Amino acid sequence: MYVLSFLLAALPAAEVAPPPHPAEVSAADVRRAVERSLPFVEKSSATWRAGSKCVTCHQVPFAVWAHNEAKSRGVEVDAAKLDDLSGWAFNFCATNAEASATASTTFMVLSQTATAPSADVLKTYALFEKALAKRQKPDGSWREGRQIRIEGAEREADEVDTMWTLLAIKSLDRLGDKLSAETRKGLESERNKGLAFLKAAKPGRRIDWLALRVLVAKEYETAELAKQLLRELRAEQNADGGWGYVRGGQSYAHTTGECLYCLGEMGFGESDPGVRKAWKHLVNTQHSAGWWQSRTRETFSTKPELVRATSIHWGTAWATIGLLHTLPAK
Repeated sequence: MYVLSFLLAALPAAEVAPPPHPAEVSAADVRRAVERSLPFVEKSSATWRAGSKCVTCHQVPFAVWAHNEAKSRGVEVDAAKLDDLSGWAFNFCATNAEASATASTTFMVLSQTATAPSADVLKTYALFEKALAKRQKPDGSWREGRQIRIEGAEREADEVDTMWTLLAIKSLDRLGDKLSAETRKGLESERNKGLAFLKAAKPGRRIDWLALRVLVAKEYETAELAKQLLRELRAEQNADGGWGYVRGGQSYAHTTGECLYCLGEMGFGESDPGVRKAWKHLVNTQHSAGWWQSRTRETFSTKPELVRATSIHWGTAWATIGLLHTLPAK
């Protein structure tokens, strides 16, 4: 019953018409799309918080991340609501043993890369390191959960989770001595084991794997390898400007946002043809109420055409993050 009530509360009426499709998309169009999506993401996350009373990897961290990205790009956000949601989420991760051992905290860490951490957040980071040590498997990988796994491709899913974790660890390097020596030592050990696990990683079906592999190469390996992998990622961009969840798949807002985020991290923005194509795809497929249609990832294995409020939220938040990450700051 709660799933149904959450779906009805989070999603607007289906008959609302999408906005007109512009022939060309500018940075101003992208900002307007973001200004439509942020209220939806905020409301969806608040509904989840009130009903489920948990952070969870697919929900609250991405509302926080999207709003922090918006703030860093000069898009107006409700600072009081953002601070309240962030504080509650970090407290939840610090006081809930299950949350601190999952990707919820990993994504909360990544949501903060554009902000200065408070003392409470630094405390959560220390607990995060201890949770990573407990959760890391003997082969150096991390596994988060079943919701992003394709049947028969379990190792690929572990590689995705491991790469997200490695990027979160890298993001903590910027804090330097603000982290304790013990925490820094632990993160270094976990990082080295994770990188050793990835040495045997081979490209699979998932496009997010490839986007993350670009970023891991950029942060930990060589610029040339990152460029080589980026060329492969660009080759997977669909004619309509989006990227599929899997190679050759129809464009998917969630993955398109992740790929835009990757391009932004690699230094590409409005002048890049691939970025502009992806902007146009997302602007033209956004619902007038601010959200993007996103089937659950289970669609790609066992449940065709399944859409949940959580997948709409996750896909919309990622589309928003990707658009913002390729916009110039105001």
